[in-house]
Amino acid sequence: MFKFYIFMKKMNSNDFSYLLLIFFSFLYKIVGKKLNNSEMLKTESMTSTLAKQKNHFGKVLFSSMIGNALEWYDFMLYGYCSVMISALFFPSSDPFISLLKTYGVFFAGFVMRPLGGALFGYLGDKIGRKQALSWSIYCMAIPTALIGTLPTYEVIGWMAPVMLTVLRLFQGLSMGGEFTGSIVFIVEHAPAGRKGFWGSWAALSCALGSMMGVGICVILGSIFTEKEMYAFAWRIPFLISVLGSFVGAYMRKKLDDPEDFKKEASKPQATKVLWSTLFQNYKLSLNNVFYIDSIIAVGFFIICLFVVNYLQNFIGFSYFSANWISVMGTGTLGLAMLLGGHMSDVWGTKKVMLRGLACMILFAVPCFSGLSSGNWWMAAVCQILLASMLGFYFGAMPAALVRLFPPKVRCLGIALAHNFTMTVLGGTAPYVATFAMQKTQIYAGQSFSLLVPGFYLALTAALSFFGIWKIKNMNPHAID
Repeated sequence: MFKFYIFMKKMNSNDFSYLLLIFFSFLYKIVGKKLNNSEMLKTESMTSTLAKQKNHFGKVLFSSMIGNALEWYDFMLYGYCSVMISALFFPSSDPFISLLKTYGVFFAGFVMRPLGGALFGYLGDKIGRKQALSWSIYCMAIPTALIGTLPTYEVIGWMAPVMLTVLRLFQGLSMGGEFTGSIVFIVEHAPAGRKGFWGSWAALSCALGSMMGVGICVILGSIFTEKEMYAFAWRIPFLISVLGSFVGAYMRKKLDDPEDFKKEASKPQATKVLWSTLFQNYKLSLNNVFYIDSIIAVGFFIICLFVVNYLQNFIGFSYFSANWISVMGTGTLGLAMLLGGHMSDVWGTKKVMLRGLACMILFAVPCFSGLSSGNWWMAAVCQILLASMLGFYFGAMPAALVRLFPPKVRCLGIALAHNFTMTVLGGTAPYVATFAMQKTQIYAGQSFSLLVPGFYLALTAALSFFGIWKIKNMNPHAID
């Protein structure tokens, strides 16, 4: 200490200043290095968190899409095989009557959708989105496989259509929760500012499932003869769906619920989902879902399902030719959905929807004029145009529905209103179109009757247009 004191005493002011400069320079290097390391750790942590979030969202997107696609594949198979099913389960000398009975059972699947929506929507808000989606996929896989094993009317008589109807009811129960659950799951997980685009992928999964269904039918139609299709090959698509369904259910078990739901679930009042709260506070939102969904309900089942049978039964196209047109239309539908979802993030949901609806009002009837021309290429172009208009609108729909409700009643509110609309308008669409054509043919002739589905589409588009036009706020519960 004494030596250090003598050393300090001998130093002049310049030496001391120089020493202080060296000391603080050294201190700055040490602290600065630590600060830099700290900042680097923070940056690495943020990068790691973002990577994990992106990875988790990718899993959410893929598992939701594959599950929803498989459910739509299962549900739509009945429609794609309806010409064969009508002959095997509802034999009649009048093809109109036989097809009407088949569409009646198709509608039976929709009767259970509101109940399924209430059940799985409640479970989604009560115990979590993930668990509800996992259960819904099992409820679809089992009855679909059983349809593929059913004996026909020729074997067991009236019991065949009865058993078919019961299995369709169980399929409808599952569909009531699947689509609405998947759009909520995807949109809630999607990054801010891109809710519309990523929400359109939920809609895309419907198109993919439908395309898988019609694609399998086209492949089987090219492998087997018409006699073999009626004898046994129609069962194959129903049976092979089981494997994919269980894969989708397994993937969903490894996901987490969205943060918005977790925050609401942690609140004391969120332990009970009050039905009275939904109907007292969100009547306007429920009403708006009906307007938004009306054209989806009618348009999807007319364009993607009815047209296949329309081309075969009324225009005279072969099974193979009609299904190829459907494949082209469904593929276009999926691409248009992504465009519509993207543009909803740019223009806003309302503008995208109104423009898509305006096109449908103007061109639905001319497109059905082209479909009824008998020319394959003309029919294909018109089907692509119809699918483009519907897809552009459809792509903006998922995020629009999610924005109408707060997290605590989001699954239940969307599921109830969406499935009510799908039951009343979607489930009846093929039946109403066929029945209206039959009656119009009697009073106005065959040429005009072939345009009836186009008028039906245009009128429904007008209903949705004026309903959405009146909506003042398309984003009452912001999710961005």
